[in-house]
Amino acid sequence: MMDLIGGYLLIMLILFLGNISLLMGNNKINNLKLIVTSIFFSVGVFIILNVSVYLNIFLLDYFSYIFLIISAILFFIIFYFIRNNNFKLALYSVLALFFISLTLLCSQTSLNHLEMILYSLCTFIILFVVYQLSKLLHHAKRQYSAIIGEYMCLFSILVLIFALTYNSTLNLDYSMFSPFLILTPTYQLIYVVIAIIAVLIIGVFINDSRGGNS
Repeated sequence: MMDLIGGYLLIMLILFLGNISLLMGNNKINNLKLIVTSIFFSVGVFIILNVSVYLNIFLLDYFSYIFLIISAILFFIIFYFIRNNNFKLALYSVLALFFISLTLLCSQTSLNHLEMILYSLCTFIILFVVYQLSKLLHHAKRQYSAIIGEYMCLFSILVLIFALTYNSTLNLDYSMFSPFLILTPTYQLIYVVIAIIAVLIIGVFINDSRGGNS
């Protein structure tokens, strides 16, 4: 059961961070500020993960409603903030929803310190890389706000699917799945992702240094 919630936690972490990075991409941030921001986020996630696991609340029977509320809030942000190009309120709203969701999910897990460190590293890497990729999206033919809106719409639909299927997933016989790869995070996969994106980060700095010397 903890593997199931841990899987939801990992998926929501990745999707929320991608969303936050895209919203941040509407502002021009140099690499130094981006690194500081990414470190701040990763430390914040690490602290929340450490504190949340000690919360004595039982929410396993209510996550279908929690996912439904998260999905509804995301739709609200799309229609009232993104459509009106109010990226600042959209970013603040998504940040608040991210930290609340992270706390609720983590409170139902038993993450160890290694897992918390890996999740924090993923936070830093995803924020940094997706923000760098968002620079390319500004050169796309479609408006940047439309791209963010489409991502958030897909995100909210996925969370809605989580809400509709949670009770069925909760009652599955996990002994039939060996391993339960769909929602179970694996150390090997995280290590590979970290290694690949670390190379991309190094490449960005090399290109920046060459550009500054030319």
